[in-house]
Amino acid sequence: MTSPKKALANQQNSKKSTGPKTPQGKANSSSNSVRHGILAAQLLLGDESPTDFQLLLDGLRASLRPAGTLEQALVEKIAVSLWRQRRLIRAETAGIELAARLEVKGNRHQVEVAMGIIYPQQLTNDDLEPSFGGGDDDHKYFELCSRMVDEYSLVQQRAITDIDVSFLAHAAPTLHGLLVDEASVDGVPIGTYLERNTDGLLDWVDGTVKCCREAMAKMRRHAEIAEVAALVRSHRSAPVDQDLLCRYQTALDRELYRAIEALREAQEWRVKTFDSDITTVAQQLAPGA
Repeated sequence: MTSPKKALANQQNSKKSTGPKTPQGKANSSSNSVRHGILAAQLLLGDESPTDFQLLLDGLRASLRPAGTLEQALVEKIAVSLWRQRRLIRAETAGIELAARLEVKGNRHQVEVAMGIIYPQQLTNDDLEPSFGGGDDDHKYFELCSRMVDEYSLVQQRAITDIDVSFLAHAAPTLHGLLVDEASVDGVPIGTYLERNTDGLLDWVDGTVKCCREAMAKMRRHAEIAEVAALVRSHRSAPVDQDLLCRYQTALDRELYRAIEALREAQEWRVKTFDSDITTVAQQLAPGA
C-alpha cells in the first residue's frame, strides 16, 4: 500500500590578545600557523586549486603591471597574502558551520537534555532530516494527514465494517481522493487495487490512517527538536579558535600592506630612475654639451 507521503509526492510531481609571555608559550604560538595551515610554508593545501591561484596572480599582474624581477616578486607576495586571506575566511566559515551542525555530539546531547530525551529515544540521523520535504511541503503533508485522521473519526461513527467506496467518497473525501490517486498510479480500478494491495477497503483505511498518525507524530517531534536545536546552534556559532584566527588576520593584514607598500616604492623608484636617465641623456644630447 502506498503511504500518504508517497501519494502526496506523486500528486505534486505529476576578542583581543596580547600574545604569549613565556618562552614556552612563544614556542607553542610559533607552531600554530604550521598546524593550522594558515601561514603554512607550502602555499597550496590539498583542497586548493592551482588554477584559482594562477587566476588571482594573473589578475594582479594585469592591474599592477610589475616590471622587472623585484616588482614581479612583490606582486607574487601580494597574491600569496590575498590567497591566505581567502584561506582564513574559509577556515572561519568552516569553524562556524562545524560548531553549528546538530550532528556534533555535544550539540545533540544538549538538545536531548533540554527535551528530556533519554535512552532509547536519543536523537538519530532521521530526526535531523526534514520529515518530508521541509517548509511548505511539511505543512501541506501535515494538513493532508490531519484531514484524513479527522475524516476517519467520522467514518467510525458508522458501522465501519459496512463502509464502501461510495460512502467513503461522501464521508471522507480526502481519504477517497488518496485512494483514487493510488489506484490511478497503479493504472487499475479501485476494486482491483484494493484486492492486490490490501485485505479490503477497511484494511486500506486503517493502514492509511495509521501511517498518517505516525507521520504527524514524527513531524511534531521534528518541530520540537528544530526549535531547541536553533537555540543550541545560536549559542555554539563562534569558532573555537576565534582569538587565534584574529591573530592570523592581523598578521596577514600586515604582510599584505607591507608588500603593497614595497611594490609602490619600487615602482616610484623605477619611474624616478627612468626620468633621471632621460634627463641625463637629454642633457648629453643637447647642443653644446
